[in-house]
Amino acid sequence: MDRVPVAVIGLGGRGRYYARMFADNPRSHLVALADPDPKALEMCRRHWGESIGYYEDYLQMLQRDDIHTVVVASPDHAHHRNAIDVLGHGKNLLLEKPMAQSIEHCDEIIEAWRDAGTLFMIGLELRHCVLFERMWEIIDTGAIGEIKMGTAVDNVSVGGQYFYHDRQRKKSYTRSLLLQKGVHTIDLLNWFMGGRPTRVFAMGGLSYFGGSAPNDKRCRTCSEKDTCQFFVNHERFVMDYGATIQKDDRCVYAQEVDLPDHSLVTIEYDNDTRAVYTECHFTPEYTREFTLIGTRGKMYGLYNNEGNFLIRVSYRHTDHIDEWRPIFTGGGHGGGDQRIVEHYLDCALSGQQPVANIAAARDSVAVGAAGEESIETGMPVDISPCPGC
Repeated sequence: MDRVPVAVIGLGGRGRYYARMFADNPRSHLVALADPDPKALEMCRRHWGESIGYYEDYLQMLQRDDIHTVVVASPDHAHHRNAIDVLGHGKNLLLEKPMAQSIEHCDEIIEAWRDAGTLFMIGLELRHCVLFERMWEIIDTGAIGEIKMGTAVDNVSVGGQYFYHDRQRKKSYTRSLLLQKGVHTIDLLNWFMGGRPTRVFAMGGLSYFGGSAPNDKRCRTCSEKDTCQFFVNHERFVMDYGATIQKDDRCVYAQEVDLPDHSLVTIEYDNDTRAVYTECHFTPEYTREFTLIGTRGKMYGLYNNEGNFLIRVSYRHTDHIDEWRPIFTGGGHGGGDQRIVEHYLDCALSGQQPVANIAAARDSVAVGAAGEESIETGMPVDISPCPGC
C-alpha cells in the first residue's frame, strides 16, 4: 500500500483540519466523512465534491472495505463509543485527545483495541513539537540528573473565548477542562517525570467566569459587544491551530456556567517523584511553562503559539546556564499537527509503534479525571493501574 485511505468522524473545526491534512498528504487520500449534522456534511461537500463519501451514520461508513484508517474527532463525550465501534470494525484508529472522559472508558477502549489488533494512536501532537522533543533529548542525556520534582502551567488567555461561550461551559458536557484542555500538558509532564501517576490531590474553582447574565444573552446582540474582551464573531472564529469555525456566542458571565476556570493538581508517580500541574483560563498570556528539577540541575521550558520557544538549564554548584531556542518551522500546535500526521503514516505504512503509546494517553486522562474527582470531593484520589499496560 502506497497511500493510506482515510475517513474522518466528526466535522467540527478539528475534524475538518485533519481531513485537509490527510487529503493534501501524498502518502494518504481522503475517502469518506461522517457527521450527524447535514450542514457539516454539506460544508465539506462544497469543498471536496463527489470524490468522497458522506455519511450521517458513521456505522454505515465503517462497513466500507476500502477504509484503512479512521480519524475520530467527534466531541469528547463521543470518543468512547466511536472508538470502540471503529476498532470493532477492524479499522486502524487515530483518536483525538482525550482518549475518553473517564478512566473506565479508557480501559474499555484499550480492551477493544487488544481484541482488534490494529494500529491505534492518540492525537497527543505536542509530543511531536520540536520544543518538547528537544527538552526530552536533553533530559535523556542526563544533563539535569534524575528528575525528582516538576511543575507544569497552562496559562490560557483565550479560555473565555474557547470554552465559556457554548455548551462546553457546562460540566455535564465537558466534564473537566483538565481533560479537554489539560491532557496535552499533563501528558508532557508525565513523560518528563518518567513514571506512571498513582495518586492526585487537586483544588479548583470558578472564580472569573459565570455570574448573573441570562443564559440566552449573546455577543451578537449585546450592548457591550464593542468593548467586551470576550466578544466573539459567531460566524467566523479562528482556532489557535488555524481552523476557522462557526462558534456559539452566549455570554461568558451567564448563570448556567459551572465549569471550573482554574485548577491545581498535585501528582505522585510510581518512581517516587512528584509534580504539580496548574491550569488558569484568565491569564494575560497564552503559554505552557515547565520546570523540572533533577539531581544535577533544573530545566525550564517555555512554549507559545507564536513559536518563541525557550529551554534554559541551570546546574547545581555553578553559575553556568545553557539556553536553547528550538526553531519553529510553522504549523498548528508548534508544528506538532503536521508531524503527528507524518508519524501516523510512518506507523501505518511501516509497522513502527507510536511515540505516545496508549498507556501514556490513558495516564493523561487518569490524572485529569482523578483531579476533577478530587476537586469535587476534597480528598486525594488513587489512580487504578492500567490493566495489562
